[in-house]
Amino acid sequence: MNREKSGAEKYPALFSEITIKGKTLKNRIVAAPNSGGPNLFRAGDNGFSVFTETAAQYYAKEARGGAAIVNTGHLGVDPRYYLGSNMERFDFFQKEMINNHQLPVMHMMTDMIHAYGALAAIELNHGGQFCTPVDPADKLLGPSPKKLENGLEVAEMSEEEMNRVADYFASAALIGKRGGFDIVNIHAGHNWLLGAFFSPIENQRTDKYGGNAANRARFPKMVIDRIREAVGDDMIIADRFSGCETIEGGITLEETAEIFQILEETADILQCSAGMIHDELTEGFTFPLQYMQHGCNTYIAKEMKKHCKKAVIETIGGINEPQMADLLIAEGGTDLVGMSRSFIADPDWAEKVRCGREDEIRPCIRCLRCLNYSTIPGSGTGTSMCTVNPRRVFPHPLPPSYLLQPNKKVVVIGGGPAGMKAAVELSRKGHRVSIFEKAGTLGGRLYFSDYMEFKEDIRRYRDYLIRLVEKDEKITVYLNTEATRERIEQEAPDAVIVAIGAEPFVPPIEGREKANVIHSAEVFGMESQLGETVAIVGGGQVGCELAVHLKQFCKKIELIEAGEELMPDGYDTPEERYWTIFCMEHDFERSGRESASAPLSDKVTIRLNSKCVSIDDQGLSIVDAAGERQHIKADKVIMATGLKPDAEKKQIFKNTAYDVIYIGDCEKVGNILGTSSSAYRASFRI
Repeated sequence: MNREKSGAEKYPALFSEITIKGKTLKNRIVAAPNSGGPNLFRAGDNGFSVFTETAAQYYAKEARGGAAIVNTGHLGVDPRYYLGSNMERFDFFQKEMINNHQLPVMHMMTDMIHAYGALAAIELNHGGQFCTPVDPADKLLGPSPKKLENGLEVAEMSEEEMNRVADYFASAALIGKRGGFDIVNIHAGHNWLLGAFFSPIENQRTDKYGGNAANRARFPKMVIDRIREAVGDDMIIADRFSGCETIEGGITLEETAEIFQILEETADILQCSAGMIHDELTEGFTFPLQYMQHGCNTYIAKEMKKHCKKAVIETIGGINEPQMADLLIAEGGTDLVGMSRSFIADPDWAEKVRCGREDEIRPCIRCLRCLNYSTIPGSGTGTSMCTVNPRRVFPHPLPPSYLLQPNKKVVVIGGGPAGMKAAVELSRKGHRVSIFEKAGTLGGRLYFSDYMEFKEDIRRYRDYLIRLVEKDEKITVYLNTEATRERIEQEAPDAVIVAIGAEPFVPPIEGREKANVIHSAEVFGMESQLGETVAIVGGGQVGCELAVHLKQFCKKIELIEAGEELMPDGYDTPEERYWTIFCMEHDFERSGRESASAPLSDKVTIRLNSKCVSIDDQGLSIVDAAGERQHIKADKVIMATGLKPDAEKKQIFKNTAYDVIYIGDCEKVGNILGTSSSAYRASFRI
């Protein structure tokens, strides 16, 4: 490695040491909490959950990847409730299971984390109103009484109940310390139980636990103090806090500064997060999406640095690039930088930066699929997964078969995301790969990201794949080269990967051949030529995102959807679906710090249950929900009607090699998840 080009030289602030409670961190990078998916837990006795050995390996990868602190995902401390949507009820209570399983696996986890020079942090939480009672007769817990939409009741916590929950936190923290953890991270943000006490929206109490900021902090401070009593003074206590709830009536920065000064009496690290869980308007800041700027919440930590004298401040929220992370620390805006999804997308994020290979970081595209149970295309299985990192759902790949030989000759037809991903994976196995791409550049249909401002993460992902291909000596790229059957046979490959994508599909609508009709795939680069009014036929993800994009070019956009709802294809990533529709209907600035005040937009008219029946030179005719036919004027009619595999073209490559494998859109039209997962799985077979 060239020392002059190492990350430590490029990013000196990011790779500077810091000492907290006698423990020295090797850099300022924190692998922030994430639950990692259901394969990290298994059911123990009496319905409790316990860590699996997969969990130990999962979090150890983040330590091996260079993080200075590695956090587990949040673990519920109250035996009466399941925590959140993953229905986890962690076993901090059964002595035999703790001693015989839980502690041994914890030690396996923390030993591996320590072996790579990182500190291990266990995150503890109480779900409050977002729990599920084990006994359906039990009420949920919160600062104030309320009834939820699902019919469950939230009871106002008594002091007796507060003390019981504080003891649960303390007992769990002590078990974490016995398991080798250096840090206990208390989740007191995002409107879970402790966060709800801080929130002036949720906390309507009139006693000493409500009202002003100091009173609202009283119970969470009790929890922190009880933990300190249990674990002693040699364990680091971190506290995760929503410094701004990004909604009217929520906690203010002034109140956060006052609360932080109270918390830092006991806590050593204060993490500045934002937003409220299960509230779509604020979740876009809790987990920043493509519609928010990177680092959109960093202003909170910067402000808290002015007020806190003792605690170390950590910032978090869509920080994906080392340049931004280093600058935040160098300018005094934070002490630590936390990243969760960056380590999900690439567990080696920090080590790649340190050794000067940051151009090889697999970038997170901020789709939030990792927060939801998604389905791998073609597998039928549901799990928490990553769009760009298919290995997340393959924690234990099979060892290579003795039948699979390296150094095979493989031809990949198509230089889009599926073809490039397959080529890189095959090269890593020792195969020699040739890519035939008929266009003059790599990237395939991801070229649209050059034109859409909020698709910068997709552009980064495309460019990452191109860099990996171009610098790989075992991959040869032939641009402007049509892959005919004769050409493939001349190559005499051992295997062929067909990644030719799919073709624009336009349904048989009268007038579809008109000059004013264009497919959505052909819009980019000619936005200024579309005219003042456009009609988009198709309200799926492509059509809706296109409407958001075209708001800056067109005065009026008519969105025509035959179904009864928009983006029915978007439920795998519900937060992204919500915010796409929100940004169509509102004028939201990416640089904004909250969304509730975004004004309604008059540019997009949404017509559901409306079918396009014909197109003429002046626009299109539809049949609306009432069965009435009406004509809509438009300068251009854009068909956001999807893609369709070319079955005839696929047949050209049949039997051109011993193995012929079809991947990506030519096999099944989908999205980047489909391209990355199908390419990764295809590499198993060669």
